[in-house]
Amino acid sequence: MKYVKKAGYIVATILFLVFTLGPFVWTFVMAITPKAEMFSNVVSLLPSHITWSNFQNLFSGGRRSVAYFTGLKNSLRAVIVTICIGMPIALVSAYALSRMEFPGRKIIKNALLITMVIPVMATIIPLYKMFSAGHMLDNTFWLSMVYVSSYLPMATWMIINYFSTIPKELEEAAHIDGCSRGKAFFKIILPLSYPIILSVSLIMFLNTWSQFQIPLILASSMDTKPMAIVVSEFVTKDSVEYGLIATAGIISLIPPAVTAIIFRKYLISGMVGGSVKG
Repeated sequence: MKYVKKAGYIVATILFLVFTLGPFVWTFVMAITPKAEMFSNVVSLLPSHITWSNFQNLFSGGRRSVAYFTGLKNSLRAVIVTICIGMPIALVSAYALSRMEFPGRKIIKNALLITMVIPVMATIIPLYKMFSAGHMLDNTFWLSMVYVSSYLPMATWMIINYFSTIPKELEEAAHIDGCSRGKAFFKIILPLSYPIILSVSLIMFLNTWSQFQIPLILASSMDTKPMAIVVSEFVTKDSVEYGLIATAGIISLIPPAVTAIIFRKYLISGMVGGSVKG
């Protein structure tokens, strides 16, 4: 039985690695495979010779190169705006819902849970009409506001649950010392909340970075198109640049991958702390 469990663990680990790392490895193989060989009748997992032409094309400064890096810049702008606006709102909302007593508090908390299950495509048509009437289309700020409204319920709920792990006695002691509720928040609650702040910020970053459906409807100009939309436009009615798409995908993975690796400890601790309590 011991060897069966060990064999099962090894098999499960191998399957996990194949299904998680396999697509990334295959994408990299496509990026370094010559175009002619990619469409040949010869079946081979690896190219007969490696080419870096796709990477050179993407960094050449040509039309597609400019469009791609403009999309990266637009994605980064949207990430910054979303986090800088979404996190303070989520923190203040979570503090009010977790520490203050007021009429309708439980209704608001339950409403947050309900809004989490509403699919984004159920609201995209009303959003488009509202954006069109208000002349807010093709605007990174207003596009980011849609992201903020989408992430706010989840972010607020996670922070509420994390605040519940912080003893109320710390705030009560601060109040006895003459600190107002606002000062107690900045002096006690906020310094203790950096794991959940980093965790929620990272989740916002990863979700905003990979957005496709919302900007596909609300952002149609090169000034606002994010990276995902630009890469999808490498597919035209005349050709599909598989190698270039794979190369763009590999490069686009670098910022979120590096960020997730650096802050992985806070991501895990924040998510655990924001989910097991409440």
